[in-house]
Amino acid sequence: MFDNRHRDVWRPYSPLLPIYVDIDRVLPPDGSPTRGVSARVKKYGLVLSGRMAARQRAWHRLVDGRWVASIEVPVETNGQWIYLDFIASADAVAPREGGDAMPERPSNQWGQPKRY
Repeated sequence: MFDNRHRDVWRPYSPLLPIYVDIDRVLPPDGSPTRGVSARVKKYGLVLSGRMAARQRAWHRLVDGRWVASIEVPVETNGQWIYLDFIASADAVAPREGGDAMPERPSNQWGQPKRY
């Protein structure tokens, strides 16, 4: 679909680029108390806050000239990993040296991420 002629609007990474993402910039906390949250939600709900290890798929350019990152964030919940796909502003991502291990996203028989 795209090739090098489109590098001014789309810059993919292969393999995916290791990054950190500031989740609080992507999903700002609303400050709501968690007192009314059930024990089940507290046990199985996702913990998304602060700086998290992630992988970047590409940069995409918006029509106003800004760049956004297409990223995947692995999140552990109750001993299992799920993978969340986000778009993040450029100020929410930072390079990550390869030292932090991350789980690999499972794939189907065609090598594409599994659809759950």
